[in-house]
Amino acid sequence: MKHELVKEILYTKEQIDVRTKELAEEISKFYETQEVKDNTVILIGLLKGCVPFMANFLNNFTYECQTEYMVVSSYLGGTKTSGEPKINLDLNLSIKDKTILIVEDIVDSGLTLDYVKKYLYFKGARDVKILTMLDKPEGRKVEMNVEWSGFTIQNQFVIGYGLDYEERLRNLPYVAICDTDKLKDWKW
Repeated sequence: MKHELVKEILYTKEQIDVRTKELAEEISKFYETQEVKDNTVILIGLLKGCVPFMANFLNNFTYECQTEYMVVSSYLGGTKTSGEPKINLDLNLSIKDKTILIVEDIVDSGLTLDYVKKYLYFKGARDVKILTMLDKPEGRKVEMNVEWSGFTIQNQFVIGYGLDYEERLRNLPYVAICDTDKLKDWKW
């Protein structure tokens, strides 16, 4: 059943599953052709939004990996970014000379990922690439290269499958356009 804040479902769980499996196969094959220290890629999920997509990706990724997580915030609870990323939870392992794949739910302004990517290189990462479920190029505020994306979307506010509005709606089993007109008088 569709949530009242859903204007339109963009991608169903089935569509996301199929695309995620394709990405996992493509990325696994890519790393088989690369020089990777200890033959292990460090997957870094940016919490909280990455959780459903990263779990789905991990179930299909066949290359040796370790998982780590960071909490980096740039949203202040609304629909727009504050533009000032802040690390709230850092890594618990050394990434010196490691191959990193950042796993993200959405790339919008690019400010957070640009900040994280520079930070990971500063910490000694050998290579940092980005995988995102959704890419929103119209929202970019910085030049950002996304190596792999599941779907490209227009500049709309989306919810579900890890994407939230005020920390809610992450558990919707699909990605949907939020009916932002309803948000001004919305009561939980």
